[in-house]
Amino acid sequence: MKYFVVEVNEQYIAPVPIGWYGKIDKKTLSTKSSYQIAKNLLFSVESNMQMIFTDVLTSPCFMVSETIRNVIRKYDAFVYFIRIILLDKEHKQSMAYYIPYLDTVSCTLRKDMSRGGMTYFEIDRKSVEEKVIVEITDGHDSHVLMRMDLVESILRRQAVGIGLREVQIV
Repeated sequence: MKYFVVEVNEQYIAPVPIGWYGKIDKKTLSTKSSYQIAKNLLFSVESNMQMIFTDVLTSPCFMVSETIRNVIRKYDAFVYFIRIILLDKEHKQSMAYYIPYLDTVSCTLRKDMSRGGMTYFEIDRKSVEEKVIVEITDGHDSHVLMRMDLVESILRRQAVGIGLREVQIV
């Protein structure tokens, strides 16, 4: 089965929350319990005319829209989510996003010089086997990895702003 790193498509300008540091960053999410984080539900976003509320956000942490959350729950009912709301005051728009708590797997970041120095992730097959969605980390950065059947299901629902990169599983 193929796996893909899910990110925001580079052709879209996704919302950027204001005042998130210490509330929904990677370190805070891993150390605080979910009820402590749930106190901070509303964040304003930087105003930008070309900003679109995409179905996936990767900054400051991985977040998905309600549509994507519902698809993930069909494949893995045990993923826990925290809901936050992003608000664009200037354009009077808002959207709910959900931060999933995912299992973390280590990976190696490699450069393939035969392909012009293209970087790719190398992941142990046993660590992702039987998992539909998982967070991978190379020690510095973390990314979300989804199995192909989940990705196809999301794309069938016409998700907006999703970028995909195939991952080599060894």
